[in-house]
Amino acid sequence: MKNAMKVLCLASLPIFIINAAELDLKKNPVKITYIDSYDVKSEYNITRDISPKCKDVGIATATIWGGNMANNDVPNECKKTYVTTVGKIAPIKINNDIQTFGEYEVIQFMQKAQNDKSMLFVDARLPVWYEKLTIPTAINLPFPNFDKAKNPAEFNDVLETVGVANKNGVYDFTNAKTLLLFCNASWCPQSTWAIENLLKIGYPAKKLNWYRGGLESWTLMNLTTITPK
Repeated sequence: MKNAMKVLCLASLPIFIINAAELDLKKNPVKITYIDSYDVKSEYNITRDISPKCKDVGIATATIWGGNMANNDVPNECKKTYVTTVGKIAPIKINNDIQTFGEYEVIQFMQKAQNDKSMLFVDARLPVWYEKLTIPTAINLPFPNFDKAKNPAEFNDVLETVGVANKNGVYDFTNAKTLLLFCNASWCPQSTWAIENLLKIGYPAKKLNWYRGGLESWTLMNLTTITPK
């Protein structure tokens, strides 16, 4: 027997997800072969183990943010439960020039943005989700409004909000704001769709930041949330 570390041989995974290349482990399990510390070769398919009872669980505000508690031995103030079977898993990086934020970096961004009008914290979910629950200081720019082909009027409103001048289809990014975008969770692609559409028109990638964990990670840490009035 050798006291060796396990050697993992991973199937190739995408390191870029712009254009919605999230890991769909429900449809495409990842095969892993490794030699353990007993020199035994094993193979596994990494998937999302979803019970048939969960097949009809949908992505809806009441479902995701119902605030359901579990385990009577722990005070309700100390716990939360989450739906674990929806969406697709996003990689940690979506673009080499776009920073992925955790909670600490989000708070730093919020602090700086208080006195810097060139910074904007964006909740990219639909209004019905934003109105249910969001993070303080975030403004709502719904992800469909970033699609200039499908929603041209709303798209121009987005451009005005983020500081981009549209001169007959020529975009001026001189005053483009530094954005931090988020949506529901690491399984939610709405913020990456918004970012993708900004990149398509030439928005500077270095002025875009992404909070991968979104509202689920934020509430998991029991950080302050609000219901916008």
